[in-house]
Amino acid sequence: MTRVATIGTFGIKSGRMDEFISLQREFAMSRCLAGLVGGRMYRNREGTKAVLVSQFESVEAQEAIMGSAELRSHIEKLREMVDSSSPDIYEEAYTYGEFK
Repeated sequence: MTRVATIGTFGIKSGRMDEFISLQREFAMSRCLAGLVGGRMYRNREGTKAVLVSQFESVEAQEAIMGSAELRSHIEKLREMVDSSSPDIYEEAYTYGEFK
């Protein structure tokens, strides 16, 4: 199976970045979602955008998690903090250095 990554860019409402990150971290750390390898979140310095990179074992694992009631419920909680989102699925082209 080929691992895939979902990379999502989020526009965060003013003053809500810390709350958004906290809720995302809490969800990620408290769940064992079969097929999810891991994730990494970045935020811009202005506190207006966040990028979430989530890696999955396969396209099938990604689709199963994205379609789960648990994730849909979590996304509903985030809606009031997010102005915009732009997720997409990527396959790795290459890696260099010590990036893990």
